[in-house]
Amino acid sequence: AVVSTQSTGEVLEKDGSVKVKFNNGTTKHISGDGKLVTMTFFNGDTKKTHQDGRVIYQFLKDGITQTQMPDGSETTLFPTGQEETKKPDGSIHIKYPDNSTKITYSNGEEKSVYSDGTVVTVDRTGQKLILLPNGQREVHTSSFKRREYPDGTTKTVFSDGRQETVHSN
Repeated sequence: AVVSTQSTGEVLEKDGSVKVKFNNGTTKHISGDGKLVTMTFFNGDTKKTHQDGRVIYQFLKDGITQTQMPDGSETTLFPTGQEETKKPDGSIHIKYPDNSTKITYSNGEEKSVYSDGTVVTVDRTGQKLILLPNGQREVHTSSFKRREYPDGTTKTVFSDGRQETVHSN
């Protein structure tokens, strides 16, 4: 079914703003100075278009707010506190409620920083480097997983199941 969006009326408010009502229940409010246009849709969602090019869409039912910036970036705020930003370069930046972060770059590389200080990077080949707060490092490749200790000791588990421990001198 096609819902008509024809206007049922336009009202000029005392403050100079204009309010337009549509047949489908949507309303459009244009501020007196023309710098903000707010659409309130029949389902309760709102879309605010600012003069500077920002567009803020609030999904009422889901509690999600999505902001598009003039530079092409888009930030989504979730009710959980998670914030996800898509940048014009194709990268995605996520901030979690515990202040952990994850960046996925357009070339496929990733970097995650956890609230305990652990840093995980993944390169384009899938090799993973984990830097732990206690000074230990882990390297994960398709052929082995190796833990390197601050004293120079390394423990390696190879993909065929072999294990190797090398102690520092």
